[in-house]
Amino acid sequence: MAYTKIHAIKATVDKAIDYICNPEKTDEKMFVSSYACSPETAAYDFKYTLDHCRENSPNKAYHLIQAFAPGEVGFEEAHHIGKELADKLLEGKYSYVVTTHIDKEHVHNH
Repeated sequence: MAYTKIHAIKATVDKAIDYICNPEKTDEKMFVSSYACSPETAAYDFKYTLDHCRENSPNKAYHLIQAFAPGEVGFEEAHHIGKELADKLLEGKYSYVVTTHIDKEHVHNH
């Protein structure tokens, strides 16, 4: 069973996106997907949305991490599950970037 946690990003969305999309962790970006934005411009896209569509909140974005036990799922299946989770949680109302990191013993999504 996957372990999932979420935390607010209050400072630097661009640094979070850089980490999340790191080619060394995502098999040269093979496991990077997005909805209603481009991974390359996601930090700018999110900032634009925040500047034009949100109430006064200290949160700039949210970072969800979904980790699987070693051997529980393969890379492709984990990535598919991560996209399904984002689609279900966000209901097509918000843009997102989902990546699957394969650089550790346990596969995990951001």
